[in-house]
Amino acid sequence: MWNYSFILPDFIILFTFWVYYFAHPRLPIKLNRRFLFILIVNIITVTSDVVSSLALENASYFSYCALRIFNTIFFFFFILRSLCFFLFTEDVLDLHSKRKSLLSLVKHFVFIFSELIALSNLFFDTIFSISATCIYTRGSFYNLIYICAFYYLALAFLQILFHRKKVDSPLFVALLSFNLVLSVGYIFRILFPQYLVMNFFALLSIIIIFITFENPIYFLSSKAKAFNKSALHVILKEYECKRNPLVLAFVIRNYNELREIYSPAQMDRGISLISLFLMKKYPRLLRFYLRDGRFVLVGQDNSKSDKIREEISMRFSHGWRAGFDVDLYLEPKFVQFADGIDFSNSKKISSALFAAFKEAESLESVNILITDETLKGIEETTRIKRAVEYAVENNSVEMFLQPLMDSNDYRLVGAEALARIRDENGNLIPPGLFIPIAEKNGRINSMGEQMFEKACEFIHNHDIEKIGISWINVNLSPIQFLRPDLNKRFSQILGKYKVPAEKIHLEITEESMIDYALLQKQIQSMRSSGFQFVLDDYGSGYSNMSRLKKCPFINIKLDMGIVRDYFKDRDKILPSLVQAFKQMNFTVTAEGVENLEMVEIMKKIGCDFLQGFYFSKPLPAEEFAKVYG
Repeated sequence: MWNYSFILPDFIILFTFWVYYFAHPRLPIKLNRRFLFILIVNIITVTSDVVSSLALENASYFSYCALRIFNTIFFFFFILRSLCFFLFTEDVLDLHSKRKSLLSLVKHFVFIFSELIALSNLFFDTIFSISATCIYTRGSFYNLIYICAFYYLALAFLQILFHRKKVDSPLFVALLSFNLVLSVGYIFRILFPQYLVMNFFALLSIIIIFITFENPIYFLSSKAKAFNKSALHVILKEYECKRNPLVLAFVIRNYNELREIYSPAQMDRGISLISLFLMKKYPRLLRFYLRDGRFVLVGQDNSKSDKIREEISMRFSHGWRAGFDVDLYLEPKFVQFADGIDFSNSKKISSALFAAFKEAESLESVNILITDETLKGIEETTRIKRAVEYAVENNSVEMFLQPLMDSNDYRLVGAEALARIRDENGNLIPPGLFIPIAEKNGRINSMGEQMFEKACEFIHNHDIEKIGISWINVNLSPIQFLRPDLNKRFSQILGKYKVPAEKIHLEITEESMIDYALLQKQIQSMRSSGFQFVLDDYGSGYSNMSRLKKCPFINIKLDMGIVRDYFKDRDKILPSLVQAFKQMNFTVTAEGVENLEMVEIMKKIGCDFLQGFYFSKPLPAEEFAKVYG
């Protein structure tokens, strides 16, 4: 009557998944619990499918009541399985907050109605009927199981497509794939009802889910036998709805240096010993190892974090036996969250944690406490990051110009182009805040190129000689200066606006001089195209006179810091420095001149050009043209 060819492989593979699930550490998250529930429901569905089919084929050995119960159980779990796969799709898309919507109520109504019809088969012939002579036939509501199944599949596909931006491409494909496999399975069951093949397609869907979402290898650190960074992001997301959870972290001080001293093998052994200690001492806490000597403990109750920190510190006061007669003496530096921290934004919590790790590694002996102020700083950084990305992607980085004045007669001779961006309210964001973020997220290249092009466009559209300037200084970040195609790209922009290269002076900072060979090569290449270079912010970095002597700069700009320091302590260093630059045939610009006294003294010690608020603050390019035109 029925073909059981697919059943035995189904049982074997499902049982293998069951064993494998409990054989490895797993995060206590909703997605893992849902997967376990899918396994349980599938095992019961397959079992009840076989039992009910065998019972009908051997009806003489079973009572009429038993036959009804067996088949009712099968249809109950058959319908439940459809819901389980759909709910897993929702879990991946993180749609829990929308469960109180009208759509969700309709979704649950369909499930409840279908299950009530299935259970009613204990008393009425709804989905199936069994005659007094034990003949099994389909009931008038039999197709309800398919209506219910395809209803959930349709909802799943709609939600996957509607929320596709919430998951990356591999996960998106996996969601589509296992739901598509289920669809094919239901079609096969309709076309070939004599084969118990639907369970096989459900198993294929489970395999796709396991490979993509449930493989524990993705979340384990082999070195420390603990969860990894990806797992930490997942658990912090899961803890968004919890109040005052425990998140205690520590990093081994000078980890990389100690790794060189003790040897990598011994340090790896030490990491394993630390992880083993944490596992035995705190079995109820989740352990994470984030590489480079960074550990994190996560639990339910933050009130115990101080006690745990003291216990861990006490253990570190003794050595870790990493081999025969080899003890590792290590020092932990702790990062923990203050009581009452809002964990509702996992990305903010994660960013704060990793920022605190970096701070702890840079400080000598201070533990880090993450407070609400820390999270506000992270939120501000995120806000600025969004503004940077928007400005770069929409070519809305604004060019402001600040005048450069001749120190002899205070006549306008040039201008510096300064990048400015605005927040969502139209307010300017200080460059000291957005420039470092643009450098970290890689947007500084596009931003710098936009500024260069805007400077060229300004020169093309205005009579700059009438305005009174002979050139515009454009800043190059150290990251942008590393680009091997910089000369080609900038030359193309010059050609586009028909601007002579000598009208643009490129400012680079001392940080760009770290790789002196690259500096020489890049400057030589660009000078061949007519570009001229200015050394910006001299005194804020670590360049030396011997290097400067070999570099073809046309101008040295004194950092406003050393200019202001000179007015606090009038020593002979700055005047001697300026004279040394003059003897090396550099012109000198003093930045940050804010009053008449600074202007006169900087002129007296030999500065050729002056720049600062005494003359003008940076102005929007068009306003600059009107003021000086």
